[in-house]
Amino acid sequence: MEEKMTYEQAMKALEETVAQLENSNTDMDKAFALYEKGVALAKFCEDYLSEKEKSLEENQ
Repeated sequence: MEEKMTYEQAMKALEETVAQLENSNTDMDKAFALYEKGVALAKFCEDYLSEKEKSLEENQ
């Protein structure tokens, strides 16, 4: 995953990854790779939001 990815780009990529996983024609190896990609994207988004929340709390 790109380090310079924005939150919006990560969310879009996560949505696309989930859609691919939901495709019943995905073989097991590809599904596992997509799952790993999705987990990484979800973690990126979660970390991003946690960082922003912490920043907001520090500025109050």
